[in-house]
Amino acid sequence: MTKAFFLAGLALVLAGPALAQERQWTLDATDHQAFLVFGVPDTDDVGLSFWCDVGGSTLSAYMPDSFAKLKSGERTKMVLSVDGAKFTLTATAAKDQTANRMTVEGKFKVSDALTKALQNGETVGVAIKGHSATYPLTDADFEGLLNACSGADSGQ
Repeated sequence: MTKAFFLAGLALVLAGPALAQERQWTLDATDHQAFLVFGVPDTDDVGLSFWCDVGGSTLSAYMPDSFAKLKSGERTKMVLSVDGAKFTLTATAAKDQTANRMTVEGKFKVSDALTKALQNGETVGVAIKGHSATYPLTDADFEGLLNACSGADSGQ
């Protein structure tokens, strides 16, 4: 019996890394919107995402936030720090009914300095009401997002 438990435990330990997925940047687009998401593919695990309406001139920074004490509809500051440079967005909190958590979304123009910083940066930090998180920008395809937003990649 002990050998069976040992083998079962060993199988779980060895399977653990295969089952665990790391967050990564994924670019996706529909006919109407484009998304650059840092999360675990095919799950609700999203750390941060950027999205736009195709043909529009505005990007949105979107973050699920279960740490800050926010109410749906509340406006708050979202501070993005890209390699030390800080950009403050006015963001709005909303309740994600599917995941039963609060989200925060701030908008900025494609032409803003923040966009250029995100394209060239190594890390992005996000601070909302005292809670902060930092994400790598390695492999974040902002050029692809901007192409999709402009409608240049409408064939995706």
